Amino acid sequence: MQLSSRIGCRMKLHDLHVLMAVIQAGSMTKAAALLNTGQPAISRSIAELEHALGVRLLDRSSQGVKPTEYGGALLDGGTAVFDDLRQTVKNIAFLADPTVGEVRVGCNPILAASFVSAAVDQLSRRYPRIRFRLVTAYVETLHRELRERNVDLLIARRSGSAADEGLDYEFLFDDSYSIAAGAQNPWTRRRRVELAELVNEPWVLPPPESLLGSVVTDAFRASGLDYPRAIVIAEPSRCG
Repeated sequence: MQLSSRIGCRMKLHDLHVLMAVIQAGSMTKAAALLNTGQPAISRSIAELEHALGVRLLDRSSQGVKPTEYGGALLDGGTAVFDDLRQTVKNIAFLADPTVGEVRVGCNPILAASFVSAAVDQLSRRYPRIRFRLVTAYVETLHRELRERNVDLLIARRSGSAADEGLDYEFLFDDSYSIAAGAQNPWTRRRRVELAELVNEPWVLPPPESLLGSVVTDAFRASGLDYPRAIVIAEPSRCG
């Protein structure tokens, strides 16, 4: 019988859950207490997994247990499996009642305080039993959170980078960027201002390595200018 056939017949989700608990706890005794079962049952689950796969999954010593190379690979796959199952259960709950549940939305702090909060307010009035969880960070960080399924969707600017691969976009609106100055600033009385005239002014800017910073960089480079010196660097909070 081929390995794939043996796995389909003999590999159990319960045993996989036990293995993940053992690796997390660092010992079979601690895993047994965590799962409220006996150590013989833990040992039996591990033995059945090792027999089904034909490889040793744990290295045992007086200090506890550690995953072998095979155990580490199975741990990664098991994490994905249980994550998929949790998501499937959520999907089933949504199909049963789409007016109840939790939506995790990733966005930058500016959108969180404006467009996203307005959308959440309208949806909350219409579906009061839905809970919204907002995660704010740089777009680069949010892409990772989306890949790791820590958020369900992003409301963000499309960057056109490799981070966009595998993502499906729906355009909500076109946005533009403007330079803001105080009402009493001499620049506000000028009808026309060239970007080169502003390069030595005191700026409040995002970090140049951020997505928004790259927009500023491109704008200045288009005029043959370097990124201006910022007096204040404005960074959104990072998640995770």
